[in-house]
Amino acid sequence: MKKLFVGVVIAASMVTSAAEIGGKRIDDTVKVGGQDLVLNGGGVRTKFGVAKVYVGALYVAQKVGDANAVISAATPRRMQLTMLRSVEADKLHASFIEGLEENVSEAEFAKFKPRIQEMNAIFQAVKEVKDGDVIALDFIPGKGTQITVRGQVKDVIAGDDFASALLRIWLGKNPVSSDLKKGLLAGR
Repeated sequence: MKKLFVGVVIAASMVTSAAEIGGKRIDDTVKVGGQDLVLNGGGVRTKFGVAKVYVGALYVAQKVGDANAVISAATPRRMQLTMLRSVEADKLHASFIEGLEENVSEAEFAKFKPRIQEMNAIFQAVKEVKDGDVIALDFIPGKGTQITVRGQVKDVIAGDDFASALLRIWLGKNPVSSDLKKGLLAGR
């Protein structure tokens, strides 16, 4: 009986570790664009200081504490949102637009309008995300931003410039949440 117990303990310790943020299990590593990425950090996005919306998790090639280094990296990155409540697609898309407007110039925003419309079409097709749903924004240099919802790839929006702009929603000078930004960069 003692040997069986030791075997169970050893097997349990071999399970891939994962972080828990906001009550959600977040993988320590993911693969994006054929490259292994590590969890840099994460946190909970709240609205109005109390309503928990999602757990944000940032994955990078090597842990870093510099937001600009992540935004301008020439390596794959992932921003993952694990929902903590149901949100309609229109509201989620509107929050992305607001984050972009706060972190890019008017000229950049105007240049991104066709790609913003592509992103809107993805969210309209999804209609709603619910508690536990995962949205992955995979930033793949030379390819663009691959958007995956509930494990299904929805589309790829072209352009490294758009990928960097999207990352600014969480890591820019005016992030959606300064606490979340600090958590995302905690891996340094």
